[in-house]
Amino acid sequence: MELLTTPIEIQNKLCLLMNSYKNISFATAWASANSKAFNILNKNKNKIHKIVVGIHFYQTNPNFIKEFINNEKVKFITNPTGIFHPKIYLFSNDENDWQCLIGSANFTKAAMEKNTEIMTCINSSDIGSNEIYNKLISEIESYHQRATIFSNDDLIAYQKIWDKKLKSRDDLQDKFNQDDDVKPIYKSNVITLNWDDFFNKVKNDKNNSFTIRLELLKKAKEYFLNKKFKEISETKRLNIAGITKWGEGNINWHYFGNMGNARIFANGIKIDERIDNLSDALEYIPLNGIITRKNYFDFLDAFIDKKRGWGYGVATVSRILAIKRPDVFFCLTKGNGKLLYKDFGIKKEIKTHEYKRYWEEIIERIHKSDWFDSEKPNDQVEELLWNNRVAMLDAIFYDDIV
Repeated sequence: MELLTTPIEIQNKLCLLMNSYKNISFATAWASANSKAFNILNKNKNKIHKIVVGIHFYQTNPNFIKEFINNEKVKFITNPTGIFHPKIYLFSNDENDWQCLIGSANFTKAAMEKNTEIMTCINSSDIGSNEIYNKLISEIESYHQRATIFSNDDLIAYQKIWDKKLKSRDDLQDKFNQDDDVKPIYKSNVITLNWDDFFNKVKNDKNNSFTIRLELLKKAKEYFLNKKFKEISETKRLNIAGITKWGEGNINWHYFGNMGNARIFANGIKIDERIDNLSDALEYIPLNGIITRKNYFDFLDAFIDKKRGWGYGVATVSRILAIKRPDVFFCLTKGNGKLLYKDFGIKKEIKTHEYKRYWEEIIERIHKSDWFDSEKPNDQVEELLWNNRVAMLDAIFYDDIV
C-alpha cells in the first residue's frame, strides 16, 4: 500500500501504471484532455477495458469526450439522484496482478498539477486483496452498465452548453444540485438549437400563429409603456392577463395561455386592492434590461406572500410575466407543458405553487440555450422574434389536443 499526497506523485503513478499493465479501467467524476496522464491514456487506448466518466455540471471537457465518440468501452454518466463522484483507477494483468488508485483526484489537469489531492495505491499483495479486487470489478461494471455511449450529435449539443457554461462555471454546481429529475440539457432538442434553427422552427409553427403572436406582444408592450399595471384600463388588463379573449385590433389574447377560467385571478385583476398589490410587484420586473433571479423572487415576495389564497399559481404568474417581458419569461400551461416536459426531460410536473421550480427548471434552462444568448439579428423580422424569444417558445410547445 502506498499514499500519494501531491499532484505530481499522482500523475506520475497513473502514467506508470497505464504503461505497465495490460488492462485499464477507471471511474471518475470528471475528465479533461490537456494533461500528461491523458496523453499516456491516448497512447494506451488498446488497453482500455472499461472507463466511466461523469458529466454533472458540464465539468468534463468536450475534448476528452471527442476522443471517445461511439466507443463502447468509454461511457459517460449522470446519476438519476445525487452526483456521480467516484475516483477509482484500476490497472491489471489478471486477478493476481493488479494495482488500484483510490482517493480524491479526478482525471483532470487541475487534479494532476495544482489541486490538493490525496490517493491511496493498493495492490494484489495487500491483505484482503481478492475481495477488494472483485468488488472493484463489480462496481466499475455496474457504473459502465448504467452509463451511455456518446454520439457525435451528443457531443455537438454538449459542446454548446459547455461553451456557455465557461461564462458561469462557478455557480453551475449550485444551480444543478437539485436537478435530479431533469435530464442533461444537451439532450433537449429545443434548448440546443442555434438561432437560425430556432427562428425557422418558431416561424413555421404548426398553428401558423407566428404573426399574430408577435402582434399581441407588440400591443402588450404599448400598454405597459410608461404605465404601471394599475394605470392600464381594466379591459386591457384583462387582455394582458389572458382572461378575456378579444381585444383591439381583433387580437386573440388567449395565445400564451388561456386564463379565461381563472375566476379568482380575474377578480384580482379588477379589484383595486389586489391591483395595487400586483402592480407594485410588477415594478420589480423592469420593462427593459436584465432580469435576475432576485428580480423574480422579489416579485413573488411582493405579490404572493402578502395576499395568499387568491388562486395565483405558476400558470397565471408566468402568463403575466411572459407578456410583460417576453424576452425572459415563458407562460407554462397545460397546453404547452406536456411537450416542454418531454423535451426538457422533466419527470415531475411543476405544480401550482412551485414557483422556484419554474425558475430553476424552466427559465434558467432556457437562458442557457444558444439561441437565447445569441446576438440581436439585423433582419427586422428576426429582431422581432429575438425581442420576444422566450415567450414565443409557446409556438413550438403548444399542443391544442391537450
